[in-house]
Amino acid sequence: MERQELINLVLELTNSYEDYPFNNNKREKILWTAIRQKSNKKIICLIFEKDNVLLIDLKLSPEHGEEARQISGVFPGYHMNKTHWNTVSVNHTSLT
Repeated sequence: MERQELINLVLELTNSYEDYPFNNNKREKILWTAIRQKSNKKIICLIFEKDNVLLIDLKLSPEHGEEARQISGVFPGYHMNKTHWNTVSVNHTSLT
């Protein structure tokens, strides 16, 4: 899957919009796409690429996060609270 395909999929499945709030920092090397809920503007996921790997950060309850991390390609959240956020290597997981 390509980055724009993933963005489009998340937008299609949720009542949300894409935003780029973290990319004004010239030192930042990663292009972060934040997907926000339209109703309250809370971030529901972050889509980014690191070392040419497409990744998505998802917020899960601690119990669901622990369960998800048992699946190959799911890790504690990159640059996020490790209790609630989980990073999925989109093209390197059996998670469907």
